[in-house]
Amino acid sequence: MFKPTDIQRGMTVRDRDGEALGGIVAVDPRGFTIGKGRIFEREYPVRFSDVADLDGDDVYLRRDLASLPGAVLAKGALELEDDTCHPDTVNRPVAYTHDLTGALVPME
Repeated sequence: MFKPTDIQRGMTVRDRDGEALGGIVAVDPRGFTIGKGRIFEREYPVRFSDVADLDGDDVYLRRDLASLPGAVLAKGALELEDDTCHPDTVNRPVAYTHDLTGALVPME
């Protein structure tokens, strides 16, 4: 069991599968905020009730990335070296999930 007072700025937030979602940039009485970066296009608020456990400087959430409401990967987060994307799909938010190997893949 964790105490909300144990959650501090700079800690790494991970989904239930261990995928790093970003760092904590702010903490308030209701929860904390994950900073924008590779996963989130803007800061993402999280309530303390969504936290499953703490392990050192890692905060584990109860859900995986695909089930976080409103969460989408930042543009280009999983871009491959091949630049042959269709122009209509570049700016469209895409939901992602984990495959059987634990890799992050787009949901279809």
